[in-house]
Amino acid sequence: HGKRLSEAENRMVELPYALYDSQNMLMSEIVKKGSTGIKRGLALLGGIQINTGPDTLDYFVPLRFDLMNYRGEITEEMLPSLKQ
Repeated sequence: HGKRLSEAENRMVELPYALYDSQNMLMSEIVKKGSTGIKRGLALLGGIQINTGPDTLDYFVPLRFDLMNYRGEITEEMLPSLKQ
């Protein structure tokens, strides 16, 4: 993601998205390899958490909310329902 960050208009804005993409790839591999242990299904929620000071509310930017079957296949993308 180095090139992505070096070409970004604002590196500090791009950095958490690049980190999310890296973690999302890892999480997808974990789900793929472990899907045989899923009994009924799986809900996967992912995004960027922004922690702030003690007197300020934290932020969460959801970027993924999927329901998956026991094979680890996405059966429903729920993110649009969060953004309504």
